[in-house]
Amino acid sequence: MHSPHILLTTLARNWWMVGVRGALAILFGLVLLWRPNLQLNLLVALFGAYAMLDGFWAIVSALWVSPRSFGAWPVLLEGAASLGIGLLAIGWPFVERNLVVALAVWGLLTGALEIIAARRLPRASGGYWLLFTGGVSSLFLALIIVALLHALQPRIVLILGVYSLLFGVLELAAARSLRNTLRPA
Repeated sequence: MHSPHILLTTLARNWWMVGVRGALAILFGLVLLWRPNLQLNLLVALFGAYAMLDGFWAIVSALWVSPRSFGAWPVLLEGAASLGIGLLAIGWPFVERNLVVALAVWGLLTGALEIIAARRLPRASGGYWLLFTGGVSSLFLALIIVALLHALQPRIVLILGVYSLLFGVLELAAARSLRNTLRPA
C-alpha cells in the first residue's frame, strides 16, 4: 500500500500533470459558455473530445506518478472511465436523453474516483481538500443533470460549462498547492 506522504510527494513532483487537466477543463468550459446554443452533434463531439483528452491525460498521469505499484489507481480508473465515455460519445450517435444520462454516469464515476484519490493523500495537505472538492463537484454535476433530465439543451450546456470551469479552477489550485508542498517553509 502506498503511504499517503509518499503519494503526496510523488504528486507534488508532478504537479504540472494535475494542472494540465485543470487547463483542459477550463478550456472546455469556456467553449461551452461562449457557445451555449451548440447543436447537439457538436456538443456530443466536444464532450467526447474533452472526455477522451482528460481520460488519456489522467491515465498517463497515474502511470507516470506510480508506474509500478498502481498507487494512483483511482486516477487510472477515472481516466479509463472518461476515455471510455468519450469514445462512446464520438462513436455512438446520441439522442439528447442519452447524452444527459452519459453525463450523469460520467459525473458519478469520476466524482467517486476523485474522492477516493483525494482520500489517499494526507488530510492536512491543500491538495487533499481541493481534489476532494473537485470530486464532490463532479457528484453534484451528476445530481443536477439527473434532476434536469428533461431540460433544454442550452441549460445542460450552461451547467456543464460552469462545472468545467469550477473543476478546472479546483484542479489548477490543487496543482499549485501540490507544487508548494515541495518548497521549503
